[in-house]
Amino acid sequence: MVYGLRYYYRLSGMNREAIALPSLKKDSKLPVILNRQELKELFAAPTLLKQRIVLTLIYSAGLRGQEVINLKISDIDFDRKTIHIRQSKYKKDRVVPLAGSMAIGLKKYLKSENPHIWLFNGKEPDGRYSVRGLSRVMRENLKKTSIAKEANLHSLRHSYATTCLNRG
Repeated sequence: MVYGLRYYYRLSGMNREAIALPSLKKDSKLPVILNRQELKELFAAPTLLKQRIVLTLIYSAGLRGQEVINLKISDIDFDRKTIHIRQSKYKKDRVVPLAGSMAIGLKKYLKSENPHIWLFNGKEPDGRYSVRGLSRVMRENLKKTSIAKEANLHSLRHSYATTCLNRG
């Protein structure tokens, strides 16, 4: 309601009244972080190789859901052990390290699934996986574990960052 009134005041030329309205602040909460044991349990839950690989890749490289679905096979450099993230948040490119164990898992996945352009094929019109599909994979596999935390897909990114900080 506050933002609707602010918009109305600005349209009506009453900018002073719009500025005087209070601003609304979100509650700041700490992100959900999964510990090492919870991560092991989560990564053991999927029965499909594709689901296990996508969840471990998100954690091992600290990726966002949107970044994962936009990955092409050509973005993975097994020789340099890097992943090229293209046009991510704020339209920036970046390169992230690819863990050795993750490279082995990805090679196994590529051999068994044989994706075409996108690293993870899905049911979207362009052949990609959807972020909603990724979130569903996370939710369904969380149900198979004993994890009681309110974790989501982005919790894997937060867990990665926390692990990196703890390791110096």
